[in-house]
Amino acid sequence: MKTALGLVGLLLVIAGVIALAAAITFTVVKLTPSRRRDAAPEKS
Repeated sequence: MKTALGLVGLLLVIAGVIALAAAITFTVVKLTPSRRRDAAPEKS
């Protein structure tokens, strides 16, 4: 039983780390201003 609970706990930790990384990435993307593409030369 300890092994099963340990495995479930490990899966929860992994899911938590992935969720935290996704939340940080989402926050950074929303807070940082996007760069305008007008300055870049157009490819033809």
